[in-house]
Amino acid sequence: MCLQVLQVSPRYFPNIGGVETIVQKISEKLAENGVRVAVYSVDLDHGMKKQEEINGVLVTRFNPLIRDPFFIPEPRFVSALQQEQADIIHVHNIHVFPPFLVGLFKRREQRLLLQPHYHRYGQSPIRNSLLKLYRYVLNKLVFPRIDLVVVNSFYEKRIICEDFPGSRNVVLIPEGMDVDEIKAVKRSLVEPKRILYVGGLRRYKNVDKIIEGFALQIRKTGENLKLVIVGDGREYPFLAGLARNLGVEDFIEWKRNLSRQQLLQEYAKASVFVLLSQLESFSRVVYDALLMSVPVVVLNHGATEYLVKAGFAEGVNSLGPEEIADALLKAATKTYPKISDGPDTFLKWEEYSDKLDDIYHKLIEGTDVNLAHA
Repeated sequence: MCLQVLQVSPRYFPNIGGVETIVQKISEKLAENGVRVAVYSVDLDHGMKKQEEINGVLVTRFNPLIRDPFFIPEPRFVSALQQEQADIIHVHNIHVFPPFLVGLFKRREQRLLLQPHYHRYGQSPIRNSLLKLYRYVLNKLVFPRIDLVVVNSFYEKRIICEDFPGSRNVVLIPEGMDVDEIKAVKRSLVEPKRILYVGGLRRYKNVDKIIEGFALQIRKTGENLKLVIVGDGREYPFLAGLARNLGVEDFIEWKRNLSRQQLLQEYAKASVFVLLSQLESFSRVVYDALLMSVPVVVLNHGATEYLVKAGFAEGVNSLGPEEIADALLKAATKTYPKISDGPDTFLKWEEYSDKLDDIYHKLIEGTDVNLAHA
């Protein structure tokens, strides 16, 4: 019997992001291995098709009644779900609405796997309050219907078990990375030294704090530095105004819509990479930098705390400009050990998809999922 799997994600390729990358890689790798894979996403927009096949994966897109951050789909989503013939439904991102609908409306015989990408907090005080209510509802109504929860880090496993006591069968699989693709790019440092940020221009990413720390570093050292910000989002006007007010607008390069190879070249030229987002369960951009041996500055708590404790990254305990400036300076002058794939960090995509394929078959067979870190 050919295994049929439905992946449910708020967005799908060509939309790009951390969750989107994972869902695309999982889906295409499984399709290559003979699994029949379909994707439901809630990102239908002008110019997109309601249904299309992309690299062997059947993608069905639904209109969002409410877009980012909740991704509440049109009613057609539920009717399609109830007619879905998939053996396993693999739903992503507990911070949006589709996991709730899938948990309530999937058929009894279908196995449900949740990959939460959970980071515990909302992006604003209001959203944090809504998340607490949503968390209660999920714990009471949805988690009892979930056959398996796949987390991507020790941090995520801990907070899932703490915040969702109704969860069962929580399994840790470190995320997949394009190790060979990244290592094939040669570092080519340039002058002036470049400090790199990659990610959305959203308030919770704390790009404003990076700019403030960068401006202080320039004032303290007098160095001719560049801050390269790769990303887009609604915070751009505010951030550009902040840079002007701090007198560093000529020291910042803003970039967006880069191809993967163009992005890797930005890593190759960077002297330091910085990410100070508090809402991460696993950060692909940080691991991209580490794999290319770019010194990294991250928060010394949450999902990136392990990297600081293990000596792979420079950590900050607060978002004060003084501490950020000092960390950027230290990172540019220190040598850090190289990170490698493994059960405590990340996997190659082939290893990752093999583990998932094994999990799927064991769920169907009704046998115990017995993986490292389970």
